[in-house]
Formats: sequence, structure tokens, C-alpha cells
Amino acid sequence: MGNETTKGLSINAKTLIVILLFVNIGFAVKMINRYYTTKDAGFIREKTFQEQLQKRVQKAFGSTEEMSKVVADMTRQKEDAEKVAAATKEQGDLLRVVNKKLEDAKVKLEEERARLQKQIWELEDALSQTKKALSGKDTTILEIMKNLENAEKENAALKKQIDDHAKTPGAWK
Repeated sequence: MGNETTKGLSINAKTLIVILLFVNIGFAVKMINRYYTTKDAGFIREKTFQEQLQKRVQKAFGSTEEMSKVVADMTRQKEDAEKVAAATKEQGDLLRVVNKKLEDAKVKLEEERARLQKQIWELEDALSQTKKALSGKDTTILEIMKNLENAEKENAALKKQIDDHAKTPGAWK
């Protein structure tokens, strides 16, 4: 044993590898068995659940056909509700657009109202100034009328004098 040259792994390493290989194979077999056990248990649970569900359906509806009808009705009602929800959403979007337009129109009307109110105030100011000017002109017109009446009276007096003088031709000389 002393002079032999060995190539490869030692006996201890080979033994260790074989032991690890058996441990890994044993662990893999154990995990595979656990997987199949869990799978079978899940299948049994699912099968039991289906059987319980069928019993409940038969108690509640009498038969699976009636349950199928009820499920179909519920599915149809759900689809109808989804259609109504979509239509309501579209109407909501349209209402938002219309509300925005109404708000814009309201703002424009408020601006127009303010502009018209400003014009009204300007016209009222102009009217009051015109009234003041007219009242001043009324007094001026009254004064002119009085002066005209006085002038007419003087004109009448002068005409009378002229007529009086015309009747007496020698009086001019």
C-alpha cells in the first residue's frame, strides 16, 4: 500500500460522494411522495367541494338545470348592468363636457352683463349731463323768449309810432 500510486479520488471521498448521492436520492423520493400526497389530498378536497356544491344546488334549486338557468340569468343581468354602467359613464362624460360649456357660457354672460352695466352707467351719466345742459338751455330759451316778447312789444310800439308818423306826413319834417 505504501508504494502504489493512485489516480483519482480517495476511498473516503468516494464513500462521501456515495452517501451524499443516497441522501439526495432519498430526499428527492421523499419530496416526490409528498408532492403526490398533496396533489391527491387537493384532488379529494376539490372533489368533495364539488360534491357538496352539487348537494347544495340540488337542495336549493332542485336540479342542476335550474341552477344553470339561474346562473345564465345572473350572467345576462351582469352583462346588462355592465352595459348600463358603460352608458352611464358615457353620459357622465357628456354631462361633464356640457357642464364645462355651461360654466364657460356663464362666465361669458357675466362678462357681457358687466359690460352692459358699464354702458348703462355711462348712458345714465350722459343723460344726467344732458338734463343739466337742457335745464340750462331751458332757462336760456325762456330768457330768449322773454327778450323776443319784449322785442315784439318794442317792434309793435315802433310800428305804432311809424304808423302814427305815417298818418301825419308833415310831422317827419
